[in-house]
Amino acid sequence: MIINAHAKINLTLDITRKRSDGYHDISTIMQSISLCDELELAKNKDGKIKISCNKRGIPTDERNSAYKAARAILDYCNITDMGVNIFINKRVPVEAGMGGGSADAAAVLMAMNKLFDLQLTESVLVDIAAGIGADVPFCLLGGTKRCEGIGDVMKDVSPLPDCLILICKPPVGVSTALAYSESDKYPQDGSFMTPLMEKALETGDINKVTECIGNRFDDILQIPDVQIIKALMNEYGAIKSSMTGSGSAVFGIFTDEIKIQEAYEIIKNYGDVFITRPMTKA
Repeated sequence: MIINAHAKINLTLDITRKRSDGYHDISTIMQSISLCDELELAKNKDGKIKISCNKRGIPTDERNSAYKAARAILDYCNITDMGVNIFINKRVPVEAGMGGGSADAAAVLMAMNKLFDLQLTESVLVDIAAGIGADVPFCLLGGTKRCEGIGDVMKDVSPLPDCLILICKPPVGVSTALAYSESDKYPQDGSFMTPLMEKALETGDINKVTECIGNRFDDILQIPDVQIIKALMNEYGAIKSSMTGSGSAVFGIFTDEIKIQEAYEIIKNYGDVFITRPMTKA
């Protein structure tokens, strides 16, 4: 079986509080996009999970989120006599804040449900997904959603109006743990963008939507490469640009095909660049 694992961007990302367990609660509008990894899955009869990948440096053992998802499914369904071979054709940048690993895990859950004819309901798959990682439930469902808590409490919101999205992942990476540690030094002052974005999406007006784009990590970290790429995107026709997740990928919202192609030609010198569109589901 071949399945696509779609990346996501954060149209907004507010950090609402630091919890007693050390984790942070967030409020964010997540949007799935057409950029995706491609996964190939096949059953095997030795009961093992075997991961391979086209990209060097990606772990292929139990550290890989696709492996964790396969293990979770096999354990949940008490399958001991069959395993699965998974090949990941990696396209989504890593250390980008785009949920590539979470998308791979979600794709494995969906694919194995069909491949093994398990007939697990969507709600069961979401529960399994939540045990793998905070973004995996969203990547399982996709579309446009408001996510709270650690990102695992989801609410449907109006879809992002059709547009073009330019993505640039600069060479610099960002540690999520470090990003949250920095955020603790500058608590958010209550000016949250997520509620404003939810209302803006209801209008279906892309200009009103882009006015509400914001990312607390972008405000705090001020990564030089990110700021340069954002400025270039805005200069070459983006209505608005922002970092996604804890970084370091940058996205820009465009409505003009000629302008996004011009921006692509300039910005491709600053990192891995992709032209994508919003997706209404995973």
